[in-house]
Amino acid sequence: MRNMIEINKRVLEEYGDLFGRKVVNGREIVVEQLIEELARELGGEIDAAIRKRKEWHERREPVKVKGAFPRWDDKFVDADGNVRTFREIVQGLIDNFLGRDTPLRWGLNQNVPVPDDLHPLKNPGLEITGPWYPMSRAIHQINADVVSMMEDEEDASPAWYVPWGSGRSVAAVWEARRIVKRVLSGDVPEPYIEGGKEYRIRKPREKWPTLIHRVPGIHILDFDVRVDGRPVPAIITSVVLYTANNYDLLKKAGSGVYFYVPKTQTPDEALVVEKILRRVEQRLGLKTGELKIAMLYEEARAGLYLPVIFWIWRERLVKINNGRWDYLGSLIEMWREEAVFPDPQNITMTHPIMMAYQKYNALLTLMAGLDKNGELRAGPVGGMAAVMLYRQGDPYGRERYNARALRGIWIDKLRERLIGLIFVAEEPAGKVTLGDVLKGKVKGRLYDLFRQSWVATPEEAYVKAGNEPLRASLEELQAMINKPVKYVEVDGVKIPAVDSGLTEQERALFQRLGLIDENGNITPWVVRKDMVDTPEKLLNNPELWGGKDLWSALYEPPKGDITIEHIQHAFYMAANYGFQLLNGNLAAAIDDYELGQRFMNDLATYRIFSTWLWTLLRHEAAVTKDGYLKGPDRTPLGVVPAKNEIAVKAGDRFNREMFEKLWDLHMQWTNAFYEDFDRIAAERIAGRYDPKVKEALSKAYAAGPFRHISPRAVAEAIAPLVGKPVDAVEREVVANAPRFDRTFAPVIMEILKAKLTSPLYVQHGGRVVMVLSPLPPEEREQALMALFGPRDRVERLIAEGKLRKEILEIYDYIHDIR
Repeated sequence: MRNMIEINKRVLEEYGDLFGRKVVNGREIVVEQLIEELARELGGEIDAAIRKRKEWHERREPVKVKGAFPRWDDKFVDADGNVRTFREIVQGLIDNFLGRDTPLRWGLNQNVPVPDDLHPLKNPGLEITGPWYPMSRAIHQINADVVSMMEDEEDASPAWYVPWGSGRSVAAVWEARRIVKRVLSGDVPEPYIEGGKEYRIRKPREKWPTLIHRVPGIHILDFDVRVDGRPVPAIITSVVLYTANNYDLLKKAGSGVYFYVPKTQTPDEALVVEKILRRVEQRLGLKTGELKIAMLYEEARAGLYLPVIFWIWRERLVKINNGRWDYLGSLIEMWREEAVFPDPQNITMTHPIMMAYQKYNALLTLMAGLDKNGELRAGPVGGMAAVMLYRQGDPYGRERYNARALRGIWIDKLRERLIGLIFVAEEPAGKVTLGDVLKGKVKGRLYDLFRQSWVATPEEAYVKAGNEPLRASLEELQAMINKPVKYVEVDGVKIPAVDSGLTEQERALFQRLGLIDENGNITPWVVRKDMVDTPEKLLNNPELWGGKDLWSALYEPPKGDITIEHIQHAFYMAANYGFQLLNGNLAAAIDDYELGQRFMNDLATYRIFSTWLWTLLRHEAAVTKDGYLKGPDRTPLGVVPAKNEIAVKAGDRFNREMFEKLWDLHMQWTNAFYEDFDRIAAERIAGRYDPKVKEALSKAYAAGPFRHISPRAVAEAIAPLVGKPVDAVEREVVANAPRFDRTFAPVIMEILKAKLTSPLYVQHGGRVVMVLSPLPPEEREQALMALFGPRDRVERLIAEGKLRKEILEIYDYIHDIR
């Protein structure tokens, strides 16, 4: 007798309403049965795709060999069983762009049109991403002036993750799933109260941003749901639960079920996602292509197959996002055995390699998105603006730097908008200005493609600044550039105001990028049809790709410096994010001392910095400039690595010895940071600095906080020192407490040491943190050591009773062993 589907008993007890019999689109289904069916039918294909991914990354061939574009005669298959060669797929894309009715021609969304609320060119503005747990986050997203909300089950709220000491019995993602259903059902208290604060939805339902559900990548497993004892691919759980519980609610509101699909690398992976969606459509009596998707084009390897992935998803692919962080991380990862990248902090979206990435996305989306009437049924989407504004009352007054953040998002989105201006010329043309196009001086058609982009925070002023360039008319764009230059002054430094025209420095950058000419006139990217009328030209025409073939433009490792300051900054960012991750905070605001701003970080930024540091140690890379490892110091930006401690000369190797020095300095910074945190809290409570008050707070905040000492007990100790009632002091002690458990600070340091110094590379470094976090402290160290050794050693330790048998399942998950 075969095993049946097993669902975590606590999940069923608390969230049983998400399962069971549902009537969706008039069809009756049983949620858990559909999950089981999909897992049985497609779980093997997902496993095979992940094995191929792992094998590719472990192959010892040069990147130029294993990472080449497919051969022209390589064959690919779609979900209908159609087989085409790479040449035929690319030729069909070209035929669509050129308006040729040939048997090979294909385009996006030709059978089921794109719903108006999802269309990226009809809804200009920002998209916001984040989990819908707790409900306050959902309300913030609904109230924000954004065009869509990406309710996130990938980076920010993965399935099954329950940090040790969190007090939760099941992963927060389950509550997020219920909140989605409640919000769409209108089941939101008025007001909704959370943490003593009131929250209200301020918009009528018809004015809400479009909801898009961000599913987990196919590499993620859901340990709360098992079939035949094996965890189900989390994407299956996510797609079925979301569709079954929300399809009718979304249709009633005039919307639909839309998914953001992350981390796809190959046609095999795209195909199994397509099959999942088709099976759900078939069970619910939907047309093929009704479940629409947006692609996070965030894996460098996906670019090798982008026309094929588009072809496989052609019934439903609506928009394609430039996922800047994972893309950079995947590039570093791709080259990890052959080359060391320069400081990743300098590889921004204006770097040549990233410009090629954005332009490739825009051009392919244009070519595939056109229908037979010349209208676009898809569009590219810009990358994340990740700055978080400082709140008024910041202990170091860092809100004074918010002007820089506001200007930053305005420039970022203006740059993206201009990159998306593609002029398809009907006759030979050199440089063309936007003014020439609008006045009809040149023959051709202008496409205005980058009309949506991502943002990390719903802060009103920040969102407004980012929306302006995306929503401006073409005529207004040039006027925005030509506005008078205005500055605000911060700490004696002039910063362009958010409503300023381009400064001389900004003009120089935009001119270098080819977005404006020497007179400041906007210059669209001119593409003639004869530049792309054969597959060879599309991939190899240097006139298209900045003097290079497309592969070189996308993948050649960039040149640049490796500096000790950026090495230390990378470790700081990785350690701080890892600490947040251990505490269960997957979308974490981290103070970036280099830029004087607060940035939202997630698993992708952790991937960039931890992978880069691993490659530096792997190759014992040479530092290219003199510099210093910094010790902690209290500055106007807070306690940051600022004091010159250890001189490093150009040519010095970043080896294990230098890494240990860096590691020790970060521990010193950690201790100094908490000392200063407690000092600030003591001054707020006492109205002055009192070392006894600080000492009492340090003990209370040391673990948990309040794991060893209750707020009441510490208040009783402090009240006589400050001359306040105990109740009042207790409220202040709680109000000033840290949000996160400090005991995880040394834990992430040990995890990073094990990861970065191990010869064994782990592709999903954040997953290491997530599998260790739920373990009690006494098991964590053993498990950590086991994860970076050979598998047979883990089996031996389990047989000897030194490790729990569950560690082998964790090991296989970490290393993508399927």
